[in-house]
Amino acid sequence: MKVADGVYQVEGVRVANVWLVEVMDGLLLVDTGTRLGSARRVVESIAELGRRPDDLRYIVITHADMDHVGGVAELKRLTGAKVAIHELDAPVLAGTERPNKGGLVMRALYGLFVRPVTPDRLLRDGDSVGALRVMHVPGHTAGSIALVRDDGVVFSGDALLSDKRGRLIPPDPRLALDKAQAAASADAIRALRAWLVLPGHGTPAAP
Repeated sequence: MKVADGVYQVEGVRVANVWLVEVMDGLLLVDTGTRLGSARRVVESIAELGRRPDDLRYIVITHADMDHVGGVAELKRLTGAKVAIHELDAPVLAGTERPNKGGLVMRALYGLFVRPVTPDRLLRDGDSVGALRVMHVPGHTAGSIALVRDDGVVFSGDALLSDKRGRLIPPDPRLALDKAQAAASADAIRALRAWLVLPGHGTPAAP
């Protein structure tokens, strides 16, 4: 489903939102959804755009929670795309560190539903990837990021969410690694005055 110029929501992915973005040298994917069927739906969505799997150049992860990274390993295998994530969340994705929130149950589930992937690129605040600027918005996780396009489209991950009516809502503090940081990061994204916010959960929001 097209939501903005060159931006498409991958439909049929469970739990979290996944976004396909047209960039100069192909396509970029923001997050991947869970391991259960998300890679197949992304590849189908790429085909619906008249593209091939190897047109996917980048997979950019907003944070390392399992509902956002579950399809990374399979998508990298199917497309050859380069995986990028903030340096502070990279060890969790790579499997060299355990998730630092959610307790023992979450860690066990993570091991079951996420296949480790070594990132191709470590991101920092202010970096650019596929013409999107990286904005470090810690709190939900240590390495949470938002991605900002010059025309005012923002991919906010779980740092700022929306409800079913497209109204922006703050992230649930119970799911945050650091509640104060999470609140400050949500405010920082709001301060961008974007015309369209595409969150990790919820519907596209036009503040």
